Amino acid sequence: MREIFFYLFAFLSVAFAVISVTHRNVIKGGIALLSSFVSLGAVYFTAGAEFIGIVQVIVYGGAIVVLYLFALMTMDLKSFGKEPLRTLSVAVGGAVSLVLLVSVLYAGYKFYGGAVTAGISGAKEIALPLFYRFLLPFEVVSVLLLVATVGAVAVGRREE
Repeated sequence: MREIFFYLFAFLSVAFAVISVTHRNVIKGGIALLSSFVSLGAVYFTAGAEFIGIVQVIVYGGAIVVLYLFALMTMDLKSFGKEPLRTLSVAVGGAVSLVLLVSVLYAGYKFYGGAVTAGISGAKEIALPLFYRFLLPFEVVSVLLLVATVGAVAVGRREE
């Protein structure tokens, strides 16, 4: 039963990712991207990596998609519809993407040998080194994110 849900959520994740890239409406594409991130989190849950699944949904599903949609809403989207689609650019981008996909799959198969072993997936195994051994880098990153947030608010603030 677990494998059925794994493949179902994997298929949904890929389908929503394709929809998010190919949809003409950018807001609907952003919602499809959110759906892809949430279904990818469900893939992690069914694979037994609960912590990574929670981080996937909270960080990518919550923060990144909201940032993406906020950036899209501040842009002039009407000017994008007037530009013609360049088939050469699409062909080159598709070929580069295909080469990258094949090379990543080949390297992953060669490195792991086709078998995946169980690793760290629980919150306790990740939290202990994070909050003891790597506490200072963790706090530096949190302060950096706080400064970036304050900077984004300052830049995005409109003068009246």
